[in-house]
Amino acid sequence: MDIPYTVHARPDTGLYNAKIGIWLFLASEVMLFGGLFSAYIFLRLGADYPWPVHDLDVTLGFWNTIVLIASSVTVVMAWASVKLRRYGQYKIYMAITVICAGVFMFNKSLEYKAKLKHYAVKLTDGTILTGHMPEDEHHNTIPYRIKFGEITELSLTIPVKKSAITADPVGYVIPHIEGEAPKFKTADGKEITLDDAAFAELSAAAVEKAWAEGKGSATVKLTAVTPLKAAAKPSEIFGYTADSITFRDGTTAKGKLLDDKMTLLVDGIDARGVAQPDKSLAFDHRYLGAWQPAFVANREHHIAEFEENYPTRDKEKSATLQKESLFYKIHSSTPPAADAAHGGDKHGAEAHAPAEGGHGGGHDYPTVVIDKKDITFFSNFTPKLNTYYAIYFTLTGLHGLHVVAGALVLLYFLVFNGRMLREDPEHLANRIEVGGLFWHFVDLVWIFLFPLLYLL
Repeated sequence: MDIPYTVHARPDTGLYNAKIGIWLFLASEVMLFGGLFSAYIFLRLGADYPWPVHDLDVTLGFWNTIVLIASSVTVVMAWASVKLRRYGQYKIYMAITVICAGVFMFNKSLEYKAKLKHYAVKLTDGTILTGHMPEDEHHNTIPYRIKFGEITELSLTIPVKKSAITADPVGYVIPHIEGEAPKFKTADGKEITLDDAAFAELSAAAVEKAWAEGKGSATVKLTAVTPLKAAAKPSEIFGYTADSITFRDGTTAKGKLLDDKMTLLVDGIDARGVAQPDKSLAFDHRYLGAWQPAFVANREHHIAEFEENYPTRDKEKSATLQKESLFYKIHSSTPPAADAAHGGDKHGAEAHAPAEGGHGGGHDYPTVVIDKKDITFFSNFTPKLNTYYAIYFTLTGLHGLHVVAGALVLLYFLVFNGRMLREDPEHLANRIEVGGLFWHFVDLVWIFLFPLLYLL
């Protein structure tokens, strides 16, 4: 059975069915992205912290814009080639369109990768240090970990009934203990290797005993045969003190805190949230005290330049001035001379991850070891960091899904519609037109995203 009006237009609307359908679908897409763009504007206007400006790689975003615009042209040329029955040209133009989509997503993956390796550390006075974690000899990032030693005892809480927090030392504790599989002694002196079978037996006995005694949970203590060492990321534990650490399953280990300092290769000092920027905690003698003169010189240079170029504008209301004068970009492991201190990169937030020894992208960053007591929050440049990056990943991620979906449809037309191209090219032309309309919409969304996120 043939579906009517797939080639010829309906007499009542003057359009074939698929074209009516795609316009209705695009109307719903306009409402979706319109709501997201509106939410972005309201969140930016109501932000209670300095909104990030010029934090993205404008060059990469510009080339992605060119790539998408080019793909919009080639998809039209592919449609026109089918209408003119130039099938060879159609295949070339459609292939170029799909390749452009691949290039766009490859560039976007590079941008996302840079975000995942780039970190921001907020200090207790509001200063934000940006940079990268050090790397090992294989260029793998060395994660920030809490290190404990002399662990002699594990305390496990096992509820009688199902609970949100249930001891699971095999899954949450053992992976963080250094060395070979550790051995423990139970309360009755039995020596065990803590694996799934041993813990299941231990847990069943503890639950049975707690049930008989009318208790809601059982506490099991295991003594290490030899003192142990452990290291865990902050996200893998609930908390710690000088002599204990609590893992995500509620298991508490008694020991001694060895190290909780963070090592960061600093590429930027953001003092926009500090009342007295030149007295920022970043310039403590333990950290970047030698960079204070360069920071002050950079700030004074940009303020003087702004006052000269825009004498009637309010300095406090210029987000660009705040970024240029109070967000100092570092490109060397040693402070610059006073007359070169204002050579920061306006769009430099996309620094490359440094390789061994702190070198990356031609830069050499100062290594700073930050005390835990001076850190209030840290994260890589992901939605966890702030509202701006939550919106950035939401909008660009959703747009990326549209790019992938549209490219797959166009690739299907190119690869699997060969028979239709030969026997019913007019029908295929209508399909390509519908796919092209969607592709133009994807391009149009990026035309709004690029200035909104990258330029403003």
